[in-house]
Amino acid sequence: MKMSQAAGDVTTATGSVVPSLDEPTRDGGCFGWLVVLGAHICQLFVFGAYQAIGPLFVVIQRHFEETSARTSWIIALLASVASGLGPLSNIFVKKIGFRMTVFIGTIISSTGYCVSAFAHEIEFLYLSIGLTVGFGYALIMPPSMSIIAYYIQKKFEVANALATVAASLAVFIFPPLLQTLIDNYGWRGSLIVFSALNAQMGISAALFRAPEEGIRNEGTPEVGDDDAKRSPKCLTGTVEMCDFRLFARHPSFSVFTFASTLSIGIGYQSLAVHLLARAEDKRLGSSTDTSLIVSIFGLAGIVGRLVHPLILHFTKKCTRNINVYAFSLCFAGACNLMSPLATDYTSYIAYASLLGISAGIFLSMMTVIVRDIVGTESMTAACGIVGFFLAIGSLIGPPCAGYIYDVTDDYDNSFYFYGCLLAFGGLMIFVLEPYTTRHRGTAGKATNVTLGDPDRHRVYVAEMATQTGP
Repeated sequence: MKMSQAAGDVTTATGSVVPSLDEPTRDGGCFGWLVVLGAHICQLFVFGAYQAIGPLFVVIQRHFEETSARTSWIIALLASVASGLGPLSNIFVKKIGFRMTVFIGTIISSTGYCVSAFAHEIEFLYLSIGLTVGFGYALIMPPSMSIIAYYIQKKFEVANALATVAASLAVFIFPPLLQTLIDNYGWRGSLIVFSALNAQMGISAALFRAPEEGIRNEGTPEVGDDDAKRSPKCLTGTVEMCDFRLFARHPSFSVFTFASTLSIGIGYQSLAVHLLARAEDKRLGSSTDTSLIVSIFGLAGIVGRLVHPLILHFTKKCTRNINVYAFSLCFAGACNLMSPLATDYTSYIAYASLLGISAGIFLSMMTVIVRDIVGTESMTAACGIVGFFLAIGSLIGPPCAGYIYDVTDDYDNSFYFYGCLLAFGGLMIFVLEPYTTRHRGTAGKATNVTLGDPDRHRVYVAEMATQTGP
């Protein structure tokens, strides 16, 4: 039976029908919400794993009798590789589509966890968890963040909240689960079980029936003949696939990326891991009690991720989304700077709750801010680029914090380090982003006066071609 093509659909060169950007599925169709479910499952593991791996971090450090700084390199490599190879995932998506990219990433990451159970030196874990699992997650992370925008438009903030809440849910679920697995099977058996759980992201791969052909045709910026002549073919292809020209087209994107690298990449990425280690260092309770602190941190993150659409709804008339993002960074920084006041179990739970709520807000808002700045068609490339720079910060942050503890023998100094960077990133956005917005607006007006509106010019040429023929 031949199905009629809906108005607005696009027929690709292969003959397949691709939903256009205005199709109703983008506003919450049934399959669109299944895509949100798939993204939720991916982010449950990708963003939650290295935040919830605290119990393993402590046990592995004791087993190999290593320093906190050397053990932190496992998390640093995992986070940095997963984020740093984000632009590579954009190339995979354009070549083989969302579904196969996520499926390949799932196989690689599960294999990395499984072989880690046979490690006899901590350097092996650098390779198996840090590099192998990190590479698998690099293929999954940007697609799972950007695919939602191709199916949900009007309710994007809500859909994004439902997907990203998985990261905080993982922090709430995984620490006690991992602690139970460690108590019963040891850390080696725990890694094998976690490998099997991680493989469930294959379900997401099945759900990601995204408009791959449309993304390939619409998501890559056009390059003129003159540009192609001036650039080597391989370099031109890399720039098109990774789209680093977003920095030139969107100055606010440059400010957002740099501020996020300082505040989140360096200042936040390993915070959940050291949150548990600090509680044990302060002897605030048993191992079960300290694992519960990380779970409460994750539960607070769930609250932050779920309430951020409401916050954006009530603040949209008085301020922009990026300002809410900057304020949440500053608030998280202030929480860390005041964290030495949390000297008992109850006050430490209060501190972890406030930090978790603010972290849930700014982490879930990153995708919203990226879409606000660069638009839907460039989201996959932009998320990959942001991830690349976050990786640089992730490579620096955990070892620095571990080194500060090794030198001073006090986790308070590490958390001062976290707090200053988080607050500085938020202040940077408050100060610099309005300037880049005004500068871009002035430049845009000057360009329109001199050259005219490029979009209007292309429409005029297309209309003339239609009227006069080839």
